[in-house]
Order: sequence, then C-alpha cells, then structure tokens
Amino acid sequence: VTYEGVDEHISNTKYKKSKIHIKNQKFFLYVGNAYPHKNLDRLLEAFTLLSHPERSEGSPIDIQLVLVGKEDYFYKRLKEEVKKINLDKFIKFLGEVSDEELASLYRNALALVMPSLMEGFGLPVLEAMSNKCLVLASDISALREVCSDAAIYFNPYDVNEISTTLKSAYSNLSNDINHYRGKINKGFERAKMFSWQKMAKETLKFYESCVGL
Repeated sequence: VTYEGVDEHISNTKYKKSKIHIKNQKFFLYVGNAYPHKNLDRLLEAFTLLSHPERSEGSPIDIQLVLVGKEDYFYKRLKEEVKKINLDKFIKFLGEVSDEELASLYRNALALVMPSLMEGFGLPVLEAMSNKCLVLASDISALREVCSDAAIYFNPYDVNEISTTLKSAYSNLSNDINHYRGKINKGFERAKMFSWQKMAKETLKFYESCVGL
C-alpha cells in the first residue's frame, strides 16, 4: 500500500483574505462530489434537525453548511432537495474554488464533515488536517486508516448521531481544549506523514523490486 499526499498549494499556501463571504462566521465544510455514496442526503437530514427545532429536541443553532465541488447532475439534484426542505438559508453551494480559497475555507471552518458510506482514500480529510481543521468523519475503514485517532467519528447511517456530532462540535469546540483541540493538533501532526514525494519513492521502490533492481 502506498498512500497519497497533500497538495502543497493547499497545505502550505499563504493566501490573501478570502473573497468568499460566509454570512455566519461559523460554518461546517464539505469538499467533494455529490455522488450517492457520499451520503449527503443524510447529512442534509442531520442539518435539518439542527436548524429546525420543531423536528428535534432543543434549540436551533445558527450555522451554515458550505459545500465545495464541481456542479453536475448530482449537485443540481441536491440543490433542489435543499429548496424542498427549506434549508436555503443554511446551505451554501460554492462550486469549484481555487486552491487558495480552499485553504482559506479549511482554516476558517468549524470542521470538515465527511459523511461518506465508502471511500477509496479521502483526500479532503488529509487536506483538512494539514490546515488544522477539525475532522468529523464516517466510521469507515478508509477514513480511520487516514485519520487514525485524529478525527471525531460517527455512524454514517444514523442521522441522529450525525446531527448530535455536529451539534457537539458546534457547542463545545471553543471550550473543550483537551478533546477537540487535541484532535486538531493530532491531525496536523498526522498529515505530515503523508506526501506525494513519499508515495512516489515507495511506488518506484516497489516497481524496482518487481524487476529485480
């Protein structure tokens, strides 16, 4: 197994003030496509529980969900769903963004949310960790392999658990230094273990071993 790495344009970029304006400074971030296995329908359901008190116990929280990804059929369908369930005020679709803007989003987000049912690797979680962004991720093997103990995990099939995980991060991140800040620091250190240079060297070494070099 050879692991992928973090693009230096995202992990080491020195960006200017972001041109992207998020009305509410506190926001959760999702980066990637909107294919069915990404599980965004359940993420929307979980977000509905946070923003609509009549559908859950407790008070609504004033926070946005920002999604980054190239618009296609699945994103268009997701936008239609957002309108149907009246989440327009809480969900922001940015489409494609530059590396500088993406780095800015990671560094200013309350957390990256990765609700996937399956992943081959999960580059966004690695990018997030390298930018000191808290990671809230599905409890699946691929993401655990990348994040280890540097992320907060949830059952991706359980909407209530996803919602509770988001609410807990929103409520406690600024206060619970030992738990959430500890995860962020672990993630930053873990991200240093992954690089494209390391992947290239390990891949070359394997190729050479196959031909007896």
